[in-house]
Amino acid sequence: MKGVRGGSAFGEVPESEGSFGPLVVTGQPMFLRAAHVELPAENPDPTVLPSITLLGRGWEQGGDPGELPLPPGQLLAGQYRLIRPLGYGGMGEVYLALDTKVDNREVAVKMLHPEQAAAAAGALARERRALVDLGHDDIIRVFNYGHHPGVGDFLVLQYVDGLTLEEVRARAGLNPGEFGDHRFHEFVLAYGVRVLSALAYLHADRPGKVYGDLKPDNVMHDGTTTKIIDVGSVRPAGAPGTTTDGFSAPTVGPNGESVAQDDLFSLGETLRRLSGLGRSAADLARLGDLARLQADTGAGSRTSSAAEGEQGRKPWTEGDATAPVPRGLGLLSLSRVLHRATLAEPAGRFADAREMDQQLRGVFRELRSLRTGTETFEPSPLFLPSAYALDGALGSAPPLAHWAAPDVPSPFAPPSPAEVAQRLPVPRPDPRDEHHAELSRLADAAPEALLQHIGDWRDSTEVHLLRCRLRLRNPADGPEAAAAELRGAEERIGPARAPYDWRLDWHHGLLALARDQAGAAWRHFDRVYAAIPGEYAPKLALGHCAERLGRRHEALTFYEAVRLRNPSLGSAAFGAARARLARDGERARRAAVRELDAVPQHSRHRTAARTAAVRIGIEYVRTAERDDEVPRRLEEVLERLALLFHAHGLTDEEARVRMTVEVWEAVLGALARGALDAADLAALSAGADRRLGLPPDEHGLREDLSRRCLTLARQAARSTAPEDAAVAEILLDRAYEIRPLAFRHHRDSPWLGKRVADWLRTVVRAPSHKAASVSRGRVPP
Repeated sequence: MKGVRGGSAFGEVPESEGSFGPLVVTGQPMFLRAAHVELPAENPDPTVLPSITLLGRGWEQGGDPGELPLPPGQLLAGQYRLIRPLGYGGMGEVYLALDTKVDNREVAVKMLHPEQAAAAAGALARERRALVDLGHDDIIRVFNYGHHPGVGDFLVLQYVDGLTLEEVRARAGLNPGEFGDHRFHEFVLAYGVRVLSALAYLHADRPGKVYGDLKPDNVMHDGTTTKIIDVGSVRPAGAPGTTTDGFSAPTVGPNGESVAQDDLFSLGETLRRLSGLGRSAADLARLGDLARLQADTGAGSRTSSAAEGEQGRKPWTEGDATAPVPRGLGLLSLSRVLHRATLAEPAGRFADAREMDQQLRGVFRELRSLRTGTETFEPSPLFLPSAYALDGALGSAPPLAHWAAPDVPSPFAPPSPAEVAQRLPVPRPDPRDEHHAELSRLADAAPEALLQHIGDWRDSTEVHLLRCRLRLRNPADGPEAAAAELRGAEERIGPARAPYDWRLDWHHGLLALARDQAGAAWRHFDRVYAAIPGEYAPKLALGHCAERLGRRHEALTFYEAVRLRNPSLGSAAFGAARARLARDGERARRAAVRELDAVPQHSRHRTAARTAAVRIGIEYVRTAERDDEVPRRLEEVLERLALLFHAHGLTDEEARVRMTVEVWEAVLGALARGALDAADLAALSAGADRRLGLPPDEHGLREDLSRRCLTLARQAARSTAPEDAAVAEILLDRAYEIRPLAFRHHRDSPWLGKRVADWLRTVVRAPSHKAASVSRGRVPP
C-alpha cells in the first residue's frame, strides 16, 4: 500500500489498495497547515464543533499542474476540468477538478491506473456500487462515476479541504488554548457522537455494513462538521477488508473480517488517541479507578501516573494528554467510557452505536457542567425521573418529637441506607422485555398493592427486578425475599450475559444498602458506573455510599457532578449540602446553602431545599461563636422563612407552625444568652416580612411562642400515634414555661392530666398560628 492521504500534516499515509475514497490537499511533511480555529459559543449540544478554516485552498497547494493525465483544455468525460494532483494511492491518483456542469464546483476525481484496470476492475465495481448508495451527512458523498478513453475509470467525490483528526490532535497538543483547553475533551466526544451517527447508518443497513478501518486519518473536520473520508473500506459485516493495526479490535479476523462492535472499538481507540488519555486500554482502566478520588485535591487537579513503566517506557502522566484533563469526576467518566469501548472482550463493549452514543452524550454533559458550573440537562435514557429528594430530615419541618426528645437525630444526618435503597432512581424497563408495555404504564403505588397487581404476570427479567424493588419497600418482605427475586432475574439472563448486565449490579447494590452493607454496595455501584459512565444514577448511589463510609470528599465529588448537570435533582443538592456541612464552619454553611439555593423554582424539590436552607440558618444562629454575627444571621433566616411561606411553596399550615416555632425559639435563645438585645429584636421585627408577625419585644415574643406551642400540642393530640399523647403534654408544658408569667401544668396529676388530654382531643380544628390564643395563666377547663 503506497501513497499519501491528502490533507495529512505528516506526509505519506498508507492507503488501502481497495480504497477509492477522497483525498484532500497534501500538506508539507511534519508541518501543520495554516488554519484559523474559532471556538463556538457555549452550547449544550454535544455535536457542536469549532469552526476550522484552512488559510490556503487546494488552488495553492498540492502537486504540479503539469502532472495531469489530460492535455490542457481537455475535459474529463466532457465535464471535469482537472486542476492539479491532490495525492495518490496504490490504485490511482486523486485530482482536484472543477465540475463545469455544476457551477464549477470543486470535486475530487479518483482514477484507476490503466495498467491495473483489468486486475482491479472487480474491486472498483464493488466500491462504486456500494458508495453511490451512501447518503449520510457525515460520510463523504460520491457524486458520479465514469470512464474516459485512454485514462480509465474514475469516481467523482465530494471535495473536502479540512483537517484530519490526526491534524486536529497535533494542533491541540501544541496549542490547547486554540481549542478551549479543558473544553477540547468535549469536542473529542462531539467527534465521537458525529461519527457514531454515520456508523449507526452503516450498521442499520440490510444487510448490515461495517466501516472497517476507522482511525484519525480517516475522519476530517470540515468547517463545523465532520466527514468520514475514506469509504473504500466499507463492506458487508463479516466480510474481509482493510484494517489498521493499533485501531482494529482483537476480535477482527485475520483478513479483516469485522462486525459492528469492531467499528465501535476502533472509534474508542480513535477518541483515546485524540484525547491523549493513556497509551493503552490498561491506562484507561487506571485513569478511571475510583481510588483516584481519595486524594483531597481531587482527580482532575493532580498530576498522576496512570501506568507503571512498561519495559522501560516512561509512565503516562496527565501532562501527556493532548489538552488539560477534565476537572473533578470528568476524567474518570471520560476514561471509563473510552475503556468500555475498547475492552478486549466483546460482551463487555457497547452492544451497538446507539448505546455508545447515549454514554458519550452523558459524559459530554458532565464535562461541560463541571467546566462551566452550569446546567447541561437531558432526561436519562436509562433511568426514570425520581420523585424523592433523599433529604433525610433536613428538607422537612421539624417533627413534633423534636420538642419532646432531646436525642432526636440531627437534621443534618443522611437518610438511612434502607430509605436510599427504596428511593434511588428506578431503571427504565428494557424495551425487549415481553412486559415492557405493561411496565411502562404501571403507576407507583403501595408495594403490597403492586405485588398483587403483577402476581399473575408471567416471569421475565424485568418482572423479577420489579418484584425485587417492591419487596425491598414492603415491610412484610425485606432483603431475603428481594434477593430471591434477584436470583430469578439472573437465571433468566443466563450465566454468559449476567456478568455484563449492569441492571443486576444495580439491584445487588440496592440489596446491599438495605442490609446496611455500604462497602458491598459501593463495589456494585462502581461496576454500574463503569458500564454506564454517562448516567447520573450510579454517581448518586456512590455518593450515598461514600457518605455512609465517611468519605466526605468522594461524596461531595459525586454529588457535585450530578447537581451541576441537573440542579433540579434535589437528592444531589441535599447530598452536596450534607457533605459541606460535615466540614463545619461558616464557609461550609454558606456553601451548603448555595447548593440548596441552586435548586430551581420549577423543581419538585424546591420547597424541601428552601426549608433546609432555613433550618441550616437556624442551627448556625444557635451555634454562632461570635454574638455580633447573630443579628445578621437571624435577619437572613427571617427573610428566607417569609419566602418559604409565600413564594417557595410551603403551604401546609401545620408545617408552617413548626417552622415558625423553631425560628422563634432561636430568637428567644439568642436573647437569653445575650447575643441579641432589645434593640436588635425591635430592628429584626421592623425589617421582617409583616406576614410573619415577629413581635418587637421579648414579652410579645414569649406570648406568641407560647400560643404556637399550644397549637403544636393540638397537632400532637389529634395524632393517632400512641406516643404523641405524651408529646402533647410535653408541648403544653413548654407553652406555659415560655409565657412571661407561667403556671406549670403538672402531668403527674392524674385528674389534671386526663382533663388536659381530653380537652385537647375535643378540639376539632386548630386555630391559625396567627390567631391562636389562650387566657393568660389558665389551664383550659
